[in-house]
Amino acid sequence: MEFLWCITVTTCIGIGFKLFGRFNINTFNAIVINYTVCLILGTLIGKEPGWPFSGAILQAQWFSFDVILGLMFIVGFNLTAHSIQQAGITMTTLIQRMSIILTVSFTVILFHEHFGWLELCGLLLALMAIIAINQKTSSLSLKLSGPFPLILMAVLVISAAIEILLYYVEKTGLVGNDQMAFTTHGFGCAAIFGWVSLVWLAFKRKLKLTGRDVIAGILLGIPNFFSIFLLLKMLNQGWNGSLMYPLVNVSVLLLSTIVAVIAFREKLNRLNWIGIGLASAAILVIAYAHTTSH
Repeated sequence: MEFLWCITVTTCIGIGFKLFGRFNINTFNAIVINYTVCLILGTLIGKEPGWPFSGAILQAQWFSFDVILGLMFIVGFNLTAHSIQQAGITMTTLIQRMSIILTVSFTVILFHEHFGWLELCGLLLALMAIIAINQKTSSLSLKLSGPFPLILMAVLVISAAIEILLYYVEKTGLVGNDQMAFTTHGFGCAAIFGWVSLVWLAFKRKLKLTGRDVIAGILLGIPNFFSIFLLLKMLNQGWNGSLMYPLVNVSVLLLSTIVAVIAFREKLNRLNWIGIGLASAAILVIAYAHTTSH
């Protein structure tokens, strides 16, 4: 059940970013509000005394990782938004999903996770599906001069780094049963970094926070919080990272494509349909590999 909820809320995040342009939402403002909502939501659900940022939390073994995670959250989200504006949603999505190569390599090499022929087939099918689904009828054109390649590379690295950090703190026992606290304070650190940046930008450039930005941030924050919390829950339940991350990535991509066709009337070419078939096959293979590994 956690898996189904995870791919649902993660898909909602992508839909939210897609709608930002239609409603003239200031992306950075909405992102800062989003992390503030995540902090409030985790505090209310957690019902722990002294939240947020109590003395006990600040001394927790995992808190330093939360600071790093918060910084990657705010930087990664903004780079992703900037990449979508400059390189397009197709290329950005493709680069984001390719992060599973780095993540799976980390889990297998450093944590010696089992990675047999089933897992390899599932990963290869997932990668082919990602490429095929993101291929449009017109050839992809990307200006490779200036900062664009660096931005895309940063999106790839940060996406993988977030997945790897979440995997590391869970599998090393640093988080234990504190998934809610860890998730909440990671978002809290992101909110602090965001508000500091927002105040500075407002002072320098006179940015204005509108009611529309606040509403967008609230709607983005709710699924964003649960997307991370549910990933940690799945890892805590014994999922291997080499199976979970490819499965989540390709499932989100498949669901996002279905939503795009139904809700946004997007047209699919033959290669896209092949990608959907590959994604479905990848899900079945990886799911079977997960059942046989337990």
